[in-house]
Amino acid sequence: MIPSAYASADKRADLIAAATGLLHEQGFHRSTLADVAGRASVPLGNVYYYFKTKEALAEAVIAAHETALREQFASWDAAERNPRARLRRFVLAPLEAADRVIQFGCPHGSLCHELEKLGQDAPLARAGTRLLAVYIDWSEAQFRALGCDKRRSRALATDLIASVQGTMLLANALRSPALLEAGLRRVQRWLDRARPSAPPSRPEPTRMRSRP
Repeated sequence: MIPSAYASADKRADLIAAATGLLHEQGFHRSTLADVAGRASVPLGNVYYYFKTKEALAEAVIAAHETALREQFASWDAAERNPRARLRRFVLAPLEAADRVIQFGCPHGSLCHELEKLGQDAPLARAGTRLLAVYIDWSEAQFRALGCDKRRSRALATDLIASVQGTMLLANALRSPALLEAGLRRVQRWLDRARPSAPPSRPEPTRMRSRP
C-alpha cells in the first residue's frame, strides 16, 4: 500500500531528523540505514522507500541543514538592524548548544570535514562545501553592510567562519566548555574591532589547555 502524500512527507521528515542526529553523534561512516530506521521507529524496508542509499539520505540531511541555516540567518536579519549585532549573535550561537558542541562538535563543520575525505569530486563532499558557503556568503553580506569592499568582506568572512569552526573543533577535542566560551568571546572581541578600513588581523588562536 502506497502511503498518502501527507503521511509520506511526514515520515520522510522523521527519517531526515533521525539521520541528522545520528550523523552528528556518530558520523557518516559509522551510521547505517538500520540505525536511522531504529531511531525513527520504522521498519528498515520503509527507509528504502524514501532513500535508496545512505548517500541519498545524507544529501537530504545536508539540504535540511542548509534550509534551517538560511532561515536562522533570515530571522537574525529581520530582528537586528545592525549587521555587527547579527554577526555577534552568530559568533555566540554555539553557546546555546554548548553541551552538544562539546560532546560531538559542530553538526555542520564536523560532517563537512568527514565528507571531504570522500574526495573533492564526491557529490557529498560538494554538498558539504555548499553548506559551508552559506555561512561565508551570509557573513560576507554583513561585512559589506558595514562598509567593507567585496574583497575585504570575503576575507573577513572567511576568517570569521574559520575562527568559529576552529574554536568548536578544539573545544570538542579537549572536552572543554571553558575553552569554547573563551574562544568565542575572543572572536567576538576581534569582530568588534573590525572596520571598513585597515581590517584587524585574524583572531588570536585559542590557547590549548589540558582536558580537566
